Amino acid sequence: MLFRNPYGLSIRPVLFSSRSSLADEAAAWRFTLQLGAFTYGALILLAAIFYLERMTLLDMAFQGFHILRTGELQIQSGRFGAAATQVFPWAAQALGLSLKGVLLTYSLGHILYAAVLFAIVLLCFKQWRWGLILLLVNTLMTTHTFYWLSEMPQGLTFLAALLAWTHARETPRSFSLWEYPLVVGAVITAFYFHPLVLHAFTFCAAYFWFDAAASRVRKRNYALLAVLFAACFTVKYFILPLDWYDNMALERSRAFAELWPDWLHLKSQRDFLQWLATDYYVLLIVFVFNIAFLMWYQRWALALLSALGPVVFVFMVNVPHHYGAPQFYMENLYLPLGIMVAVPWVFSVLPSLLPTHRLWIPVSAVVVAGLLRIALAHSTWTTRMDWERHFLRQTSRVGHRKWIVAENQVPMDTLILSWGSAFEFLMLSSLEHPDSARCLVIDEDPQRFDSLRTRPRLFLSEFKNYPFDDLPARYFRPQDTTEYRYWSQ
Repeated sequence: MLFRNPYGLSIRPVLFSSRSSLADEAAAWRFTLQLGAFTYGALILLAAIFYLERMTLLDMAFQGFHILRTGELQIQSGRFGAAATQVFPWAAQALGLSLKGVLLTYSLGHILYAAVLFAIVLLCFKQWRWGLILLLVNTLMTTHTFYWLSEMPQGLTFLAALLAWTHARETPRSFSLWEYPLVVGAVITAFYFHPLVLHAFTFCAAYFWFDAAASRVRKRNYALLAVLFAACFTVKYFILPLDWYDNMALERSRAFAELWPDWLHLKSQRDFLQWLATDYYVLLIVFVFNIAFLMWYQRWALALLSALGPVVFVFMVNVPHHYGAPQFYMENLYLPLGIMVAVPWVFSVLPSLLPTHRLWIPVSAVVVAGLLRIALAHSTWTTRMDWERHFLRQTSRVGHRKWIVAENQVPMDTLILSWGSAFEFLMLSSLEHPDSARCLVIDEDPQRFDSLRTRPRLFLSEFKNYPFDDLPARYFRPQDTTEYRYWSQ
């Protein structure tokens, strides 16, 4: 086929056929499996080395504490898909493992969850291209979200596996009758991992709908999933009552009207551009390359979608968070960009430039770059954890063990957020022995604890306070029954 460049010259580009032999497909599958084994092996190693940085940090410290306290899973804001990773510390405490064992198991569990889904995609669904997408979802943009964990990366990983299953059912019959309840359950689970997973799905559905190479069966399957996702959205936001967290997100959406037409001049926009240059430049390179390739070969609909989809999504994240939140939190919201960039690259761009059995090569380069970036990012979180350990030693030397500390007395540029400090200090101090558990809390308004600080057997925290008798004695046995003091050093 002849293509015409902007200067009017007819050229015949050397493009590889989208068709490939069974031998090429088998080689691509094998290389993808090997790349996945290497990638998840490396991530497991990093999760083991930096398990304390990951598990004694904010949400994971909070959730881990309550799993140990109640012996139950801790599902927040209805995001029940998180049970897939919370089951690891739950099982560890049920088996009587030490605090170190529980935290290490929790850290490894997040990687094992992704590795299991990767194995299902490769071994059960035989969808090696979606295997590559999964590896990119876990490494293309992930930097600080390897340490600060949430339901978003879990949801995107699950979504990729769900779409791989959809692609594996491209026969005239599509899904079997008995599979339809599983499809409905999988869509509900994906949707309830995190609301922004819906945007990642919407991009993928639109991309394959406008892709001329996509079969009619594939488009029909995506239409089915779109109806189910739309039903989930309707039920969640128009029928069922919203919890406080989702209500807060809706309140932030008012910023679109309030800040118009100054959407470009926001702190969040400037922060994002800076992070693109320092951390997410590989994502930017692949994004630009996708658009250039699709435009050059006049695949206008896909080029427009590949350009506008990520840009519109960035605005949807940045405008409500115009004030500029910490990078780790914003990165978590940006993670759907990974799948929005990976899908055109793996399904359209690379197959046109490389033979099937070599598609894994550029993906492996991006994956290795991501692993290195993740490993280097530990310094922020190791420094934070080291400061908390140093502060534990510092406060113990003055002859008292229970302290209330004001934020202006600590380096908040290192601590970043203080709301999880009570749980973080409790876990870090209890690693050696349950009797070494310490009670310290850092707060922006320490005086609000005035009426509680004299109670001798009370664990103070940001949201709720717990009598010592409610703490799991196997892991936390604070020995200091004196009153809390205000830190004044």
